[in-house]
Amino acid sequence: MKKKEYTDLINNKPWQWMSEHFDKLEKFVPVKIAKCNINPEEWIKFSCDYFDHAHQNKEMPKPHYSKLGKRLATTNNILGRNEHNSLELNYGIEGDTNAKMIEMFGADNIKKLNLRSDYLFFRLLVKMPGHGVAWHVDDIGTYTSKFKDQFEIDPVTKKCSLGQVVRYWLPVTNWENGFMFQISETVIWNWMAGDVYQIPFGIGHCSGNAGYIPQYTVSLTGILND
Repeated sequence: MKKKEYTDLINNKPWQWMSEHFDKLEKFVPVKIAKCNINPEEWIKFSCDYFDHAHQNKEMPKPHYSKLGKRLATTNNILGRNEHNSLELNYGIEGDTNAKMIEMFGADNIKKLNLRSDYLFFRLLVKMPGHGVAWHVDDIGTYTSKFKDQFEIDPVTKKCSLGQVVRYWLPVTNWENGFMFQISETVIWNWMAGDVYQIPFGIGHCSGNAGYIPQYTVSLTGILND
């Protein structure tokens, strides 16, 4: 970084609008809603076996992002987020990876979360040490596109004709030194594989690996049973 780059950031404060936006949002206090039965080694092996099916994501505006999501990503890029600190292996889109993860997760865990088994979307996220996902809000664009021929989702309520769409976060390996996940104003740490938390749509969150071991977590989107 050059001095002018630094002083321009300090003087222009590109983060100011983000602070103002998130300060106005309702605060959310996450609580563990379930404990699922997870075999960490099975998920790690899956990440190796299906490595060629993983998207190697980095912080940048993406076509399916909302206007807000694109602005957040652009600002994060200005602040220094790039492929050297925001790389993430992202499984679940290509090939049969989603079906394989549904099979690994199992019917008992799906039932425990009160989710329909027919419209599940798993994303296994692997972060190497020194990488993380910057503060952002989740859109529902990928899930909407995946099931666009089956139902429409209300952009405000996130409900469809089959019920309420929800997003859960769960680690598939135990917490290690340097791991963190923040939802709203709560930092989650010291987790165990299978601990499940809800990420409400529109609520800010972020994650990071400042440790020395790869971090494995899952983002799970589905429809609640009535």
